[in-house]
Amino acid sequence: MQTNAEAIAFDAYALLSSLKAWTGYHALRAARARAAGREDAAEAQYAEVIARDTRAEFDSVLAESTSLVDSLTRELRITVELPGPDSWPLPGKRKDVKAARETSARLLEAIAPLADALHPPTPPLEAPSIVCAPESLTLEPYLPILRWFLKDGEALRVLGFPDQLDAFGPISAIFSGAKEKLAAARDKASAKTLVAVTDRRIITARANAFLEQGEIVRDIPIDLVRYVRAATAQDGNARPAIDLITRDENIRWLFQTDVADTEVDALAAVLAESMTIPDVERHEFQRRRYALPQAGGKNENASTRSTEPAGSDATACDSE
Repeated sequence: MQTNAEAIAFDAYALLSSLKAWTGYHALRAARARAAGREDAAEAQYAEVIARDTRAEFDSVLAESTSLVDSLTRELRITVELPGPDSWPLPGKRKDVKAARETSARLLEAIAPLADALHPPTPPLEAPSIVCAPESLTLEPYLPILRWFLKDGEALRVLGFPDQLDAFGPISAIFSGAKEKLAAARDKASAKTLVAVTDRRIITARANAFLEQGEIVRDIPIDLVRYVRAATAQDGNARPAIDLITRDENIRWLFQTDVADTEVDALAAVLAESMTIPDVERHEFQRRRYALPQAGGKNENASTRSTEPAGSDATACDSE
């Protein structure tokens, strides 16, 4: 980006200038055919064909161009909103980060008028009414970045900051621990995980990676939510927890003890609004059930068990 910033800005404007010139050319063709159509019915029909095809092509190319410019400006805006280099724990990286931010800011200034004309930007993001976060955490660093991940008309309903429950092996735990210490030097108040629930999806990210690079881990449509449970973790600290089961995975979030249970319950309630099992999935479960052998020898039973999780009660019941 530092090498090609000028070319990127030039190409963004050239893209739309080319479309404008192409549309003007076909407008002249249509006008010429329409003039000839006063004496030739075929030319009049040809003028209508040109106008129709030009409109369709214009709409298609404009939508594609808008998407390209949107993607570019989104990345630039996220880069500009990321914390400044002074907050980075590694001195060797500060120079690169500062240069990237300065380049992004200049490029964004150059193409923002074009981007805003094609697609007005979303308004600044405000904190939702439900926030599950430690008392020491501040939302200000997160909201400006999260703003550019939301789509038109998408509403932020809940923000949560639970602990990350990924399992690490002995070696990875060492590196993870070292990385966490560096991250803590940058932002002691940050939680390990960011959970943003909108009216369309669930966005999760490692909080440090989100603030440093604008990275997200999961983007789960809310129609994939199957079951939600608010519970108390049996870890000796009685921390509030949420279990989320989607179509494809099981997720557990543990919150700090200073996070109010009422806020955690409210987060669970918002997620619970989307709990459903579509008929197509229910029918698939039923089909698998009736596909199991109703009777058979040891070989058949052994084959059936081999395809089910160990200790599955469902298999035992169906076999009976």
